[in-house]
Amino acid sequence: MYSSAEKNQIWLQLEKHRKEISQKSLSELFKENPDRVDDLSISFESLWIDVSRQLINSETVKLFSELVEESKIKKFLSDMMSGDPVNSTEKKPALHTALRASKDSKILVEGINVVPKITETLEKMTDFSVQIRDGKLLGATNSPIKSVVAVGIGGSHLGLSMAYKALSKFSHTDLTIKFCSSIDPIELTQTLNGLDPETTIFVVTSKSFNTKETLLLMENVKDWLNQSIGKTELSKHLVGVTSNKEKAIKLGIPESMVFEIPDWVGGRFSLSSAAGLVLMISIGPKEFFQLLSGMNKIDNRTLSEPFNSNGVLILSMIDIWNRSFLNHPTMAIIPYSSQMSDFPSYLQQLMMESLGKNSLADGRELQGPVGSIVWGATGTESQHAFFQFLHQGTDVVPCEMLGFAKTNDQTTQEQKNVLFANLIAQSEALAFGSNHQEKNTKGKTNLEGNRPSTVILAPELTPFILGQLIALYEHRTVASGLAWGINPFDQWGVELGKNLAVDFELELNRETPSKIENYSSKKLLQKFREFKNF
Repeated sequence: MYSSAEKNQIWLQLEKHRKEISQKSLSELFKENPDRVDDLSISFESLWIDVSRQLINSETVKLFSELVEESKIKKFLSDMMSGDPVNSTEKKPALHTALRASKDSKILVEGINVVPKITETLEKMTDFSVQIRDGKLLGATNSPIKSVVAVGIGGSHLGLSMAYKALSKFSHTDLTIKFCSSIDPIELTQTLNGLDPETTIFVVTSKSFNTKETLLLMENVKDWLNQSIGKTELSKHLVGVTSNKEKAIKLGIPESMVFEIPDWVGGRFSLSSAAGLVLMISIGPKEFFQLLSGMNKIDNRTLSEPFNSNGVLILSMIDIWNRSFLNHPTMAIIPYSSQMSDFPSYLQQLMMESLGKNSLADGRELQGPVGSIVWGATGTESQHAFFQFLHQGTDVVPCEMLGFAKTNDQTTQEQKNVLFANLIAQSEALAFGSNHQEKNTKGKTNLEGNRPSTVILAPELTPFILGQLIALYEHRTVASGLAWGINPFDQWGVELGKNLAVDFELELNRETPSKIENYSSKKLLQKFREFKNF
């Protein structure tokens, strides 16, 4: 594992290599090796991953491979998938891969095989989803449920809403699916607009069932339902997804309507758990299991493939290369698919919450940069928004472009061709630039290029393919964290913010003099009160 205070020999070799290769442009690297594209592109399950436009060569790849070995990444991932307590902070497993393992797998946690319990939960999810999809789940007035609202925040929301939108063409056409994650009152109002309480069910997802925002939304939902169906019948319209079953039951959700999440699954890794219930309702159990199958394929390939053909490990090393050696602090995710518009936001949480650390897993302070600022938007919209900065801005932003070759409607294939043509064009322009100079212009119109990018191409956007992409980024994130020497499974910064928010909420309701010591915060509270009463 890496500590910038104790750089190992491979890390030092990479630093030396960086100084050498930085003297070359991508154009020069392509000229040096006519087989560069073949050498730096791989087929990883259904995904084609092309990293030839990254500032690397065969020597870089060799050093990457040695760093993976030195960091014992495969050993850690194998231990993780076997149920070992790899989350060193909480002394727990991080066993999201078990959620999509085959039924005949045997994965032990504290001596108990967890697979039968996972299978039981999936079967319960299946039965419940089928009831709703077939119009057989009835509400308090015996009307069939036609609308499902997902209530949750963070890891209970981002992956779920992303996958729902990505797979919208597989959605049940007679069901209305909505999401509410913010405690801003206007969001819940807009979510409930047009819904009938008698035919609406709310799926409340919180691993701990102590999440302040989610519980507040649930109380507001109860008030809305109560106006129509009464308090005694609320239980037919509330579903809980949590690892704290007792708390959910205490808050009025019947045990039969509680779907359990194992406590060893982190929120940002939880889509393949009961946290994906609303997605299963939307696309159906068959397609949901295709999603899990895609994830499982990548789980297995990550362990079995050697480095040179291992998409997870190659991409994780490129993340480290771009951040710690080339000093690029951000990376842009550009999916050339409107259905994948929420994918960058999902990856923001997955990668930034996992890698946003300032200390090693053993508690020592990190001296060098770790993790990237992840952002992005869909192409071609982003081309008319921020691509000017990507091409000529003073900061280099490595890009990752995702494309899908086929459309389910052959009449729109020509549009898909145009979309992919733009993907290729932008990747080429970023890498190689242009020496074209417009006449009679004062500004510099030629583009220097040498901006790194990766292209990930898949046949089409299906549950099976999306599952592969999700697992690819999950394992890539964990692998990067391991090479940096950090724990990718904790998030103390998030917890601090939550605790402080409780103090300020109490302060806003206080009639007595303020107990807040920080002057800036005290002034903001004062101004909020003034504006509130304006």
